[in-house]
Amino acid sequence: MVPNKTLPPGASAGLPEPPRRIARIRRLSNVMAWACLTVPVLLVLGMLRYWTATSAADVFRHAGLGIAPPATIDALSRVGGFAISMVPLAALVFGLLAARQCFQLFANDQALTAAAVRSLRTFALAMAVSAALQPLAGAALSVLLSTLSTERTWSLAVNVGSDTLLQLLFSGIVVVIAWVLVEATEIADEHRQFV
Repeated sequence: MVPNKTLPPGASAGLPEPPRRIARIRRLSNVMAWACLTVPVLLVLGMLRYWTATSAADVFRHAGLGIAPPATIDALSRVGGFAISMVPLAALVFGLLAARQCFQLFANDQALTAAAVRSLRTFALAMAVSAALQPLAGAALSVLLSTLSTERTWSLAVNVGSDTLLQLLFSGIVVVIAWVLVEATEIADEHRQFV
C-alpha cells in the first residue's frame, strides 16, 4: 500500500486538520455568543413594542379570546400585559445568557469543562422553565384582558401547543445530555488528579 503524500502527517482523508476545525469552532462560538446577547435584547424590545403598539383587537385575537375587545387598552393594562408576558421571556433570556457563557468557554478552548457543561444545563433548564411558564402566563393574560372586554365576562384561556411540548422535550434532552457530561467531566477531573 502506497502512503498518500498529499496529506500532512496525522491528518485523515475528508477531515480538516485539527487546528482549522478548532479555529472554526472558535469563530462559530464567538458568533453564537454574540447572538445569545443580541437576541434577548431584540426579544425584550419586540415585547415592549407589541404591548405599546398592537391594537386591542389583535391583542385579544393573539390571546385566543373569543370575546369582544374594548376600543383601546389603557396604559396600566398594557403594562400589566407586558409584565405577565415578560415572565416566560425572562426565563428564556436567562437561558440565552447561560448559553452565551457556554459559547464563550467554547471559544476559549474550554469546551469539555464542568463550567461549560453547567452553562449548557442552565440553558436547557431555563428553556424548560420558559416553556412551562408560557401556558400559565397565557392564562393570566386572558384573565387580565377579559376584564377589559365590553361584554363584562371573565375568560380563562389555556393554550398548550406543539411548540411548547417540543420546547419541553428539547430542553429535557439537553438537560440529560448535560447531566451526563457533567458527570463525565467530574470523573475526568478526578482521574487527572490521580495522575
